[in-house]
Amino acid sequence: MIRFSLLIVIISLSACSLQPPTTPSSNSWQQHQQRIAKLQDWKLSGKLGFRTPEEGGSAAVNWTQENSQYQLSLSGAFGIGGAKIYGDDKTAEMLYGDTIYRHSPQQLAMQLTGLPLPVDALSWWARGLPSPTQPAVTDLATGAGGLASGFEQAGWQLLFSRYRETGGEILPGKITGTYNLDSEDRSYSFKLVISSWKFHKEE
Repeated sequence: MIRFSLLIVIISLSACSLQPPTTPSSNSWQQHQQRIAKLQDWKLSGKLGFRTPEEGGSAAVNWTQENSQYQLSLSGAFGIGGAKIYGDDKTAEMLYGDTIYRHSPQQLAMQLTGLPLPVDALSWWARGLPSPTQPAVTDLATGAGGLASGFEQAGWQLLFSRYRETGGEILPGKITGTYNLDSEDRSYSFKLVISSWKFHKEE
């Protein structure tokens, strides 16, 4: 249960689908990145599922992001009552029951889940963008309007779909990530299905 809660932290989130992947248009992709990267204060609600070679699960998640600061509330993970997580790209704190856990997001990820998730990339991936703090992406594919349908970054193969317009911007409604561990088809994976986006400028 605790392992899954930490996955969501590191972790460090149904309308029109993407068109089939095409060779990316440099201008439209760059323009889209620049516009969406400016959205740094937002909220999303949805459901996150994960699977490792040993286990899997899912939980409802409410995620608030203000620049580098985040707060997540989750419920339903393996039947737990809920957990609240606060943090930034350097530190994380989780309230689970009557216990508080503190550490750097990366250390918590490795200690409690063993997952190779780049914590500081997650708020970018949720918006369908590559993280500027990680190695350059490979295998970038885009659809209509320069929207990313997939790319690989930091060892993770990301797929983005169910884009829809929210607050004048177009954002993904589904993000799937897969990280292959070895040649025996063992992998980690996560799926974030977003039911709603909200930007602070709308409030």
